[in-house]
Amino acid sequence: GETVCDRVHQAMLLFNSGRSEALKRFLDNDGIGKDANFWQLAQSFLALYPAGTDEKRWVDGLLARKKGLGL
Repeated sequence: GETVCDRVHQAMLLFNSGRSEALKRFLDNDGIGKDANFWQLAQSFLALYPAGTDEKRWVDGLLARKKGLGL
């Protein structure tokens, strides 16, 4: 994706599809995990998505992955 929004959605889809190695490469190797705007937007999505939706679960998992990777 070209925008921060595109990248957050791409990461959410990687998380949802269970592609943990691809997600790790996307966040770590591609440097996206060091982008504060990426994480800020992901946090905003978490606050916006209604409880119980797949999207909220995906972005929550993405944010949990941040902690797991030490980003």
